[in-house]
This record gives sequence, C-alpha cells and structure tokens, in this order.
Amino acid sequence: AEGLFAAERKRPLPSLPQRLGLVTSPSGAAVRDVLKVLSRWEHLAVLLAPVRVQGKGSEGEIARAVAYLGRSGLVDVVLVVRGGGSLEDLWAFNEEVVARAIAACVVPVVSGVGHEVDFTIADFVADVRAATPTQAAEIVVAALEGQQRRVESAQGEIAAAFTRKLEHARLRLRGLEGARGLARLPSRLRELEQKLRRLEALPQLLRALVAARHRRADGASSRLYHWPVRFGSPRRRELVAVRLAVAGERLRSLLARRTLELGARERALSALSPRNVLERGYSITAREGDLRPLRDTAAVNAGERLVTTLARGQLRSLVVGRSNGTQGSLFEEPDSRLRAPGTEKQAQDTRRQTPDDGEGGKA
Repeated sequence: AEGLFAAERKRPLPSLPQRLGLVTSPSGAAVRDVLKVLSRWEHLAVLLAPVRVQGKGSEGEIARAVAYLGRSGLVDVVLVVRGGGSLEDLWAFNEEVVARAIAACVVPVVSGVGHEVDFTIADFVADVRAATPTQAAEIVVAALEGQQRRVESAQGEIAAAFTRKLEHARLRLRGLEGARGLARLPSRLRELEQKLRRLEALPQLLRALVAARHRRADGASSRLYHWPVRFGSPRRRELVAVRLAVAGERLRSLLARRTLELGARERALSALSPRNVLERGYSITAREGDLRPLRDTAAVNAGERLVTTLARGQLRSLVVGRSNGTQGSLFEEPDSRLRAPGTEKQAQDTRRQTPDDGEGGKA
C-alpha cells in the first residue's frame, strides 16, 4: 500500500490563490462552467492545459498536463475537471497513470469529475474532491470571498472609529467653554493640537493605501495581458482592462471625496479651537482664583483682581473703575463712586511707575 488515498497526505488549498491551472477539454461544458465562476475574480489568472478527457490515450494527456503544471511553478492550485458521462466516458480518470500524476503534483489538486453520484480514483487521490466542475471552482475561490468580506468589514470599522473620534473631539472642545475647561485650557490645547496633527496625516495614509491598491491592480492587469492563457479572446482582455480602468477611476474619486470631507472637518475643528480665537486678538478675563469668564462689567467691583488670558501668556490687573457700554478716553478718570477705598492714590502711583515683572500691569 503506497498510501495514495491516505488522509494525512492531503494538502490544504491556498488561502489567496493568484494563479490557477485548469486541466480539461477546451471545448466541453466543464471549462465554461469553471470560467463562469472565476469571472467574478478578475485578478485571478488561469492557465489552461487542453486535453482529451475520454477515449484512447486521453489518460496520458491528462497525466502529462498535471505533471507539467505542477513542476512549472506557474500556478498555486490545479483543477482537474470533466462534465458528466457514462462509466466508460469517465474511465480515463480511473487509470493509474492519472492517479500517480495527481499524487506527485507539488501543488494542491482539486478534482471535479462528472456529477455528484460519480466517483473516480482521481477523486480519492486529489487533495480535495468536488462533486461537479462548478463546485470545484467555487471551492477554490471560497477563501477569496472570505477575505473580501473581512476587508469590507475592516473598512466599515475604520470609518466608524474615525467618526466616533471626531465627534468625541468636538464634544471635548465644547466642554472648554465651561469653567473646568478653562482651568485646563493650556493642556487641552496641546492635546487638541496632537489630535489635529494625526488627522492631518490621514490623507497621506489614504494616498499610500490607494497607491498600494493601484500597484496591485497594475500587477493583476499585467498578468492578464502577459499570462500564457490559452483560451478567451482579445475582446475579453480589453473588457478586463476597461473594468480595471473604471475601478481605478472610482477609487481615485473616492479618495478625492474623502480628502475633501477630511479638509472640511479639519477646518471645523480649527474654527472651534480657543487658541485660534485668542490668536485673532481676543482674550478671556476672569477673577483671580475664579476661572469663570466675565461677560458683564456689572459683575466686577472696584478693588478686585483679574486674570486675563491672551494667546501667549496672562496679564494680572486690579480693577480701579468700570464703564457700562461706552468707550471714553484712555486717560479719563473713572467714576469716583466705583473706586475702592484707598485706591485713588494707588492709581496715581501706578501711572508714574513701570509695572514690575512679578504682578504685570494694572488696568
């Protein structure tokens, strides 16, 4: 017993096959059934080894085709298929020479001979047995379909995560309008700057991803044009090229839309940034020790100390007066009723002295 039928010698099929060898008659129904299934995967290159699948001498042709494809290094998996027929029609696949060629093949072999009720010795020796030629093709591309679903799922998860991160950043920016947000304003601004830098890097990452996919598409196109396929016509190759061009254009259009959306969101984030508001000349003023921003002069009394936050640094000042909605001269004396007791002389001294470095100017 040589163990040609042993389960332990069976090999798994490749998870991402790129090149497929097909041993069958070029004019039979089996080749049409297989190509119909494989047409959904335009990047999959097919090398046809045309043989007779019945009659005297057909077993030798089948064995030589399997041996050639196995040692050529040109394919990842080999399909040996034939449509239905009588026991005599299928007998070539029961011959020893075919069984030994399948067993000696260095790449996995999938057999799909006859109908579901038909069994041949080639089925028992092959790494995987399919009931029909159509099922043989479906078994080979099943892993590709799983990979495609995983890629689509990952794309959806990435888009959802990006949306959540952006919304979270927007909510945290709004939180800066509160008193607690102002207390942590410098550190929060640094955090937001880091996030903006990461967002700015996204277009470059997307461009790299698109470039990688373009390279893969170009490689697939090159294989389709230069692979020694022995079936099909120039019209089919032209159709594949058109489909690849359309797919590339759609991918570039998608990248352009995503880049525009990202730019709009970046501008929205920038408009919400308190640092940008401060850079335009605005400031935030609050009582010393109380970081709630002041919005009305009526909330301030003479003699209170204030802290004003600018784009770069802070100013500390002492209230000596206030005005309600009108701007007078910078040298106009404030209403004496608003002066704190004992601040008249202090205000005069302030005009004659240069502010010290520790406290800053007084307003």
